[in-house]
Amino acid sequence: MEKTQVEEIKSKGLDLEWRLIVPANIINRLLDKKYTELSKNIRIPGFRPGKVPIEVVKKRYSQTVVSETLDNLINEKMRESILERKIRPAVQPNVEIKSFEEGKDLTVEVKIQKMPEIEPVNFDKISLEKSVLNVTKKDIDNTLKDIAKKHERFEPLKKKRKSKLGDLILFDYEGKINGKEFSNSKGKDETVVLGSKKYIPGYEEQMVNLSISDSKDIDVTFPADYREKKLAGKKAIFSLIIKDIQEPVDSVPIDDQLAKEVGEENLAQLTKKIEERMLKDFKTLSDLKMRRQAVENLLGSLSFDVPSKMLDEEFNFLKSQSNDKKEKEIRDLSKRRVRLGLIISSISEKNKINVEDADLTKAVVNEANKYPGQEKEVVEFYKKNPAMMNNLRGVALEEKVMTFVVNSCKKTEKECTMDELFKSDFLKDEKKLIKKGETQ
Repeated sequence: MEKTQVEEIKSKGLDLEWRLIVPANIINRLLDKKYTELSKNIRIPGFRPGKVPIEVVKKRYSQTVVSETLDNLINEKMRESILERKIRPAVQPNVEIKSFEEGKDLTVEVKIQKMPEIEPVNFDKISLEKSVLNVTKKDIDNTLKDIAKKHERFEPLKKKRKSKLGDLILFDYEGKINGKEFSNSKGKDETVVLGSKKYIPGYEEQMVNLSISDSKDIDVTFPADYREKKLAGKKAIFSLIIKDIQEPVDSVPIDDQLAKEVGEENLAQLTKKIEERMLKDFKTLSDLKMRRQAVENLLGSLSFDVPSKMLDEEFNFLKSQSNDKKEKEIRDLSKRRVRLGLIISSISEKNKINVEDADLTKAVVNEANKYPGQEKEVVEFYKKNPAMMNNLRGVALEEKVMTFVVNSCKKTEKECTMDELFKSDFLKDEKKLIKKGETQ
C-alpha cells in the first residue's frame, strides 16, 4: 500500500517547510467510499431511493465531496506527520495545495513554526528579596492623620452667615417641570455638601450665598444622559427652603469619636485595624515585588528563539488595543509577553502544573470581585462565553505557575518600612498611583 510522502524542503531555526505527496489511490478510495454512501442515502427525483447512479452523484456533489475529503485528508496526514516527528507547532500550520486533479496525486506544501526548546529552570540559583514590614508608631500615626484629614465632620455655624462651598446644608425641596410635579420631585430634610456634585449640574451652585430660613427657586436642566430617561434633557424649577447650615470642622481630633465615625468601637480598635491593614497591604506588595523580580530573572536568564508568527499575532492584538503607544514600544512589549508566556508554558509542562476546576473558579471569583454589585452578571458572562473563559484559564495558569516559581526560589529577608518598600523599581507603578492619591 502506498504511503504519503513527506519531503523536508526547509529546516531553519523554528521554521519548517514540508512537501506532502498523497498518492492518487488513497484519495480515490476515499472519494469512491463517499460517493457510494451518498448514492445510498440521497433522494433525487426520477431515481429510486438507494439506486442513484454514482455518475449522477459525482455530477451533482463532486465539488463539495472533493473539497471536504481533501480538507480531512490533509489535516489527518499533517497531524500524523507532526506526531510522528514529535513536533509542537507554535501556531496553526499554513497549508497550500500545489497540485491536484481527480485521479492524480495530491501535492501540498506545509509551513510550520515550532515551539522553541526552553531549558529547565534551576530555581536554586534564583534569589529573591522578601521584604518584612517593620511597623513603626510613626507609620500608624501618619495613617491616623490622613484619616482625620480626609474625614468630614460638621458643626453649627459659630457666627451667622450665608452658605458657601464646603458647607453642609439641610433643606426641603419641591420640583416642577412645566408647572407639573414629577416622580421623586419632593424631598424633606435632605442634606448636601455644597460642591460635592451630588446633585445635577447647577443645583448646588445656586444654593450658595443663602441664609437659614431662606427660600429660593432655582432653574436646572437634567443632563441628556440622566438615569431617568423621562427627565433627561428637561428643564425644571426647584423651590428650596434652607433649614440649617453647618460648617466643616477645620481639624478633626484623633480620638474615640473619630474612630466611631469611621465605623470602629474606639481609637484602640481603629489603631489595631490600621496595623492589620498595613501588614496585609505590605504582604501583598512584597509578594508582588518578589513575583516581578522572579519574572525579570526568568526573562533575563533564559535564551531561546521566539516564533515570529506568535509575535505578529501579539503585536496586532496590542496595536488594536492601544492608540497612544509607538510601534517600537508595542513590538518590545509583544516580545516580552510572548517570551514570558512561553516560559510559563514550559515551567507548567516540566513541573506538571495544571489548572484545576478550583483554580478556574477562583479566577472567575477574583474577576467578579472587580465589579461590586455585578458579581452574578460577571460569573454568568464567563459561563456563556467559552473563549473568555479560556482566556481566564490562561490567567489562572500564569498565577499558579508564578506562585510555584516564587515558592521554589531562595529568599533573603529584609526588614523595611512601607516607604522603603516603595523605593523598589519593581513597584514603580504602584508608587505613581500613591502619588496621585488613587490608593491608600
